[in-house]
Amino acid sequence: MSVSRATVAMILIAGAVYAQAPAPPGMDLAAFAARRFPQPVRVGDLIDRRVLQPLESRPVLGHVKGVVKSQDGTTEIVVNYGGFLGFGARPIAVPAIAMVLIGNELEILDFTPEQLDGFPTFDPAGAVAVAADQEIRIGLAHPSH
Repeated sequence: MSVSRATVAMILIAGAVYAQAPAPPGMDLAAFAARRFPQPVRVGDLIDRRVLQPLESRPVLGHVKGVVKSQDGTTEIVVNYGGFLGFGARPIAVPAIAMVLIGNELEILDFTPEQLDGFPTFDPAGAVAVAADQEIRIGLAHPSH
């Protein structure tokens, strides 16, 4: 059986769109994140990157300040979140599996701004900073607009 290039392209596009959607209710976030084609990324290359909301207007939610391993072993990206032009922002820790890399920016796909507002202010006690030369895995996506 032969599959046309157009069919393969449609399957790949559908897969990419599906991978960019938030995890469906009841689906394990880690299992869903694995569908986002996680790639190794050097931690030092993530620092100061803009973190966006996945909307056409691409509002900036904050900037990456660091990467940590939480007490339960989860890799989290510390984002200076909220505020206005950086004033009044506070650090929050977002699971790396809830984010995707799009060029020089990150998008948070699995949490809304309302949910992020409820995240506690990041407390470094108990978290271990991941060194800048270490690699973590981040999903890839194309722009959501």
